[in-house]
Amino acid sequence: MARPTHIRDEDLISAAREVFLSNGLQATSAQVAERAGVSEGTLFKRFGTKLELFRAAMQPQLEESANQWVERLELAAKTPTTDMRSELVVACRSCLSFFERLMPLMMMSWSNQHACGLPESLAGENPPPVRLLRRLTTAYEALMKEGRLREADPEMAARMLLSGCQSYVFFSMLRAPLASADTYIDQLVDFMWSGLRP
Repeated sequence: MARPTHIRDEDLISAAREVFLSNGLQATSAQVAERAGVSEGTLFKRFGTKLELFRAAMQPQLEESANQWVERLELAAKTPTTDMRSELVVACRSCLSFFERLMPLMMMSWSNQHACGLPESLAGENPPPVRLLRRLTTAYEALMKEGRLREADPEMAARMLLSGCQSYVFFSMLRAPLASADTYIDQLVDFMWSGLRP
């Protein structure tokens, strides 16, 4: 197989992510190099060690992945004609899809902790999940201020959406989902809507 004259770091990271998710930490740099179509030397030149490559591959892109569905909720605060229950269904469906991609990465990341006991991606003062929670809370605050949702604790509403979707994905990974994703989302939104309906 001819090697590309130049391969982007993103391509190497994508190949590494696939290999680590398939084989766990015991995956070798040779497997990653083969998947990426490069030499092991290229990997080590770019990332230094297998551990650095693992960290780069397992970094969840929380904000980038979550931006679209949080922005849609933010837009709903400015659009009085929007059917808010339907928007919550769309948000939950998008959040569920987000956690389906994120959960395996997070589980792998937890197996390789920073000195503080957290994965590298969560070790800072203001990690991505906290930023996501704050942004979603702000979206709920705007929806409540505009009368699109009933006044309630916006952070609790944000946590309910996030934790409800995360829980479904986690139990699905354990092969113990309560219901189909569509049924689960409909029931989750019913619970949220009963407390947030204006």
